[in-house]
Amino acid sequence: MSAPRLIKPTESELEILQILWTKGLATVREVHEELAQTKDVGYTTTLKLMQIMYEKGLLTRLEE
Repeated sequence: MSAPRLIKPTESELEILQILWTKGLATVREVHEELAQTKDVGYTTTLKLMQIMYEKGLLTRLEE
């Protein structure tokens, strides 16, 4: 049996995870607004990062 794959988040992914650990459930817009307070980042960049994190299994999402 193979060992489970270890996923190491990037610095940017860790920033997003820290926001989500604090807020709990949040939309991309809410995460982006938090990030934008300390970092010059575009909404589409935040969206893309969160999509990649979902594909890696770091996030789950609700489609409502």
